[in-house]
Amino acid sequence: MSTPVSSSAPKRCLNCSAEIHSTYCPSCGQRDLDFKKDWRGLVGEFASSLLNIDGKVPQGIIRLLFLPGSMTATFLDGKRASQMPPLRLYLFASLLFFLWFNSQQDPDLVATPTLSTAEAPASENALSNGNSGAALSAKMQEKFESPEAFLNAFNTWLPRVLLLGVPLLALATRLVFRRRGYVYLEHVIISMHLQTFLLLWVFLIGLSSDLISLASPKVGELVWGVFIWWIQLYPVFALRRIFQLTWTKAIFATLFLEFVFLVMLAAGVALVLLISFFWA
Repeated sequence: MSTPVSSSAPKRCLNCSAEIHSTYCPSCGQRDLDFKKDWRGLVGEFASSLLNIDGKVPQGIIRLLFLPGSMTATFLDGKRASQMPPLRLYLFASLLFFLWFNSQQDPDLVATPTLSTAEAPASENALSNGNSGAALSAKMQEKFESPEAFLNAFNTWLPRVLLLGVPLLALATRLVFRRRGYVYLEHVIISMHLQTFLLLWVFLIGLSSDLISLASPKVGELVWGVFIWWIQLYPVFALRRIFQLTWTKAIFATLFLEFVFLVMLAAGVALVLLISFFWA
């Protein structure tokens, strides 16, 4: 009696197409995980590799900056082992950006002496006397006279609020492209890559402009003014590649999402200012 032959095709790795028979690919080592069905597994995969910075960083940065949407599309196709995890790349870009951002602050402003003990409780005294308007005025005066604590609180809360913008922008792309078949977690990855590009590009152009300005301030300003326009063009190419859009749809989608992002950014900065004002 002949043995029946299975008609089912062998399971293959989404990253290297090798045949797999277990949880991990024997060729490239990628875990056999469909995050459309098992998003917890992908989150765990991100967390386990969060602090491992390897040789994928330079390659990933170059690809992210100059091939809009390419890294995202590849990742969403299932080829994760060959990519740097989006969360790790975002945190790496955020670290570089805020190191540069903090360096742009006026050192004389940060070094302003704090109020004396006798002057400091003016707002508290006004509040205890029941005059809330005078208390707010006195507190504002304290912040202007001693901005160091305010700036420290601002620098502490701004990265946290920007990180909250990732799932919010993902929600916007989910609504705009709801018919494209992507699950919400995939939109989080798209959002994370777009914001990672923004942080990295502003950091690189800002740092380059600062260095060039040491020799020629006019050339430094020119570098900033020219290359900053890539921020406007990048999402058009990225969205067109990821969602297979026409140029017209990609442009209109970019304009809408940029408007949403600017509204979120303004609200986030306002929230950070409010927190910093009362937290410091």
